Amino acid sequence: MQEFWCASWEEACVYENLAAHPDVMNFAEQLTRIDFINDNGDATYTRVDAHVLLRNREEILVSVKYDEKAKRPSYLAEVQNIAQQASRSIADRFTVLSRFSFHPTYRACARDIHRARRGWDPDADRVVLDAAAGLPESFTFGQLVDCAALGPRGHRALIRLIGDGDLRKHLLDPFDRDTVCWRMPG
Repeated sequence: MQEFWCASWEEACVYENLAAHPDVMNFAEQLTRIDFINDNGDATYTRVDAHVLLRNREEILVSVKYDEKAKRPSYLAEVQNIAQQASRSIADRFTVLSRFSFHPTYRACARDIHRARRGWDPDADRVVLDAAAGLPESFTFGQLVDCAALGPRGHRALIRLIGDGDLRKHLLDPFDRDTVCWRMPG
């Protein structure tokens, strides 16, 4: 399982959800510094909680806060002020997230993805990908697990492959037998 050193439980929850998103390639914690002028006219800086790289090469800066602060208009205005002063060479956008920014089903799937990633099993991953290639473009989770004929290993491999973006399902669908999945084009 990927471990996150975090100053808060809130950060750990958000990082777990980011790491489980199939479009997130990588992220760094407390890496990016942004210099800005605050509302008092003073030059200052902030270290952004997470700098996220997406599969499409877009970069997003993320401020992680507890839910109440993440929704507070004054804090959102502060982040907007910083974002407006940040160079586009640093990132494409700046957002604020809390663990509640993610749907409960998505959060449950993120936990399942991290549990499945604890057991590295490249042979099972390959078998499941090969089995997916033999199915129509879309199929159910259960059809692929049955086709791979690996039992629980296939189930875990499919969850890992969805977490890695090699196979897909709707982000808000649970890992159930009837959940529709599909192969990525290419």
